[in-house]
Amino acid sequence: MSKDERREQLLQLAADIVRAEGTDRLTLQTLADRAGVSKPITYNHFGDRKGLLQQLYQDYDERLLLSMRAIDRARLDSLDVCAKTFSQAYFDCTVRNGEVYDAVVAALSCYVDFTDLRTRIGLSFVAFYREFFGALVALDGPAHTARLMAIYGASDELARALTAGVLNRTEATVALTDMIILALERKNQPS
Repeated sequence: MSKDERREQLLQLAADIVRAEGTDRLTLQTLADRAGVSKPITYNHFGDRKGLLQQLYQDYDERLLLSMRAIDRARLDSLDVCAKTFSQAYFDCTVRNGEVYDAVVAALSCYVDFTDLRTRIGLSFVAFYREFFGALVALDGPAHTARLMAIYGASDELARALTAGVLNRTEATVALTDMIILALERKNQPS
C-alpha cells in the first residue's frame, strides 16, 4: 500500500471510530490497532492526536471544496441555479460526513491553537463563496462579507439540523437556497 493509500485508509478508519464511538475513543493507538499497523505508522502520518483530528477536518473541507469546484460553472447562469446547485452539493457532503465533521471540529476546538477554528473555517468559506458566487454577483466590501458570513452560519446550522434529523435534505436545500438568493440579491441596496 502506498503512503497516500495508507493515509486514506487511516483517515477512513478514524472517521469510522468517531462515528461509532466518538472522538474520545480516537487515539493513535486505537487507530493503529484497528488498521492492523504499528503505532509508529500512525505517528508518521499524523504526528499526534491533534494532527490526526486536524487532518480529518481538513480532508472533509478539501473534499467539499473539490466537489464544488468540479461543478460545471457554465451551466450556473443565474443566482437561483447557482444557489440551488451549491446547496445541493453542500448537503450531499453533509449527509456523508456531517456528524463526524462536527465532532472532529468540536474536539479540535479544545486545543489552544484551535480555539478560533470555527471562525477560521467560516472565513475560508467566505473566501470560497466570493469565488463561487462572484461571477454572478459583485461581492466586495464589509456588507458583503457580513452577508457571506451569514450564509456560512446558516449552512452550518442547517447541516446540523439535517444531521440530527430535524430537517430532511430537501428542506435544508430549499432553506439555504432561499437564504443565499435573498442575501445576495440585495447587493445593490444600502447596507
